[in-house]
Order: sequence, then structure tokens, then C-alpha cells
Amino acid sequence: MKKHNLALNGVFILAALFSFLKLAGQNSDCKVLIPEISGSYVGDCKKGLAHGNGTATGTDRYEGKFNKGFPHGKGTYKWTNGPVYTGEWSKGILDGKGEMVYFTAKGDSTVSGYWRGGAYIGIENVPAYSVIRKDNLLSCNFRKIGVGEEVIIKFMRKGQINPAVSGLSMTFTSGTRFKTGTYEGIQSVRYPLDLKITYRTRNPISLSSFDVVFECTINDPGKWEIILNN
Repeated sequence: MKKHNLALNGVFILAALFSFLKLAGQNSDCKVLIPEISGSYVGDCKKGLAHGNGTATGTDRYEGKFNKGFPHGKGTYKWTNGPVYTGEWSKGILDGKGEMVYFTAKGDSTVSGYWRGGAYIGIENVPAYSVIRKDNLLSCNFRKIGVGEEVIIKFMRKGQINPAVSGLSMTFTSGTRFKTGTYEGIQSVRYPLDLKITYRTRNPISLSSFDVVFECTINDPGKWEIILNN
């Protein structure tokens, strides 16, 4: 009888020790900034935020790398009663190479490839945009400013609107040209978009004129802003 009681006591002690160690590993004061996985967190912490390796569990579950409270780097995310994604993250968003497994009554289905901004872009890592040609330009800057099917083009010189643009010509593979204030634009775009812009402008120092040719392709859907600097 005494041996039996000792054995039971040993089981209870081990169970209590396991529970203590589990609770000790949890960082209750370490925040995860995605509500769906912010129930409990076990792992590395920095300045009160999940940072490094960790596991976060809520209605969903994530295990992997964190940065400043968000999944960032490589990790695995499991949605409740949904798919499982294993791959790269950026600031809490699927971004990079990964694999998504969907579970259905007819069997599992796997999608592999690349994600950008949370959206699947295909089996190849196609760049968001590419510049094909930029004759007589100091620089060209691309910025994605939202969701939509629109491209706005700004002509700048020394940080201000370029008033010396003449003979402007724009050819593009889809959409309709429009003008908003001092800017040109294309709306109702279907991506990928091939765009060619030509115009003539003056050199602010010598006042001589020169021709500008700019060509690019935009692959990533969204609302874009292109700044052409002379």
C-alpha cells in the first residue's frame, strides 16, 4: 500500500512540475500583435513584444520567428478548421516562399510558390515591377499606395512639380488615361501593365531641351505611384 501511495505521489509531483515549467515558459506580459494568436505565448521576448523564436496560440496557432510582436521570418501558421501555411512572413503577412496545405473531404491539396503582401503570386518570384528603359532621368521611384487598379505618374524636378514637360505621350497595355490636378494617371488597369512614357523637358541649368524615354512593367496588382525625376 505504501509503495502504491508513493508511486501516486511521484506521478502528482511530476505532473505539478510539468505544469509549473509550462507556465514558467509562458510570457504573459509579452504581447503578440495579431488578435487571432494572442491568447498565450511561449518564447523569446523583447521590450514586451514577442521577438525571436516562439509559439503563439489563440483561435489560430503560429510557431516560428517573431519580430516586434508579429510573425516575421520563417514559421508555420494553422488556421482554426482551415489550412496550414509554412514559409516566410513579413510583419505578420505572408510574404516570400512557402507552402499552403488545404484539407478537404476529398483529400489534402498543396499550393507551393511565392506570396507577396498576403497574396499568392505563383510558382515563380516575379518582381512587383521592373524598369526596362529610363533615358535622361535622374531617378524613377515606385510606391504602392493602396488597393486598386490605378497608376499615378508624377513629373518632378528638384523636389517640385516639373513645369517644363511638353510633348507628353503615354502608351500602355490596358486601362484609360486620366488627369488629376498636375498629375497624369491610368485607371481600370489589368496587371501586368506595360507602360511607355515619352516627353521633352528643359535642363534647369543650361535651359537646353532633351527627350525623356521611360519604359516599365508593373506585375503586382494595386494602386501605384511613379515619380519621374529630371
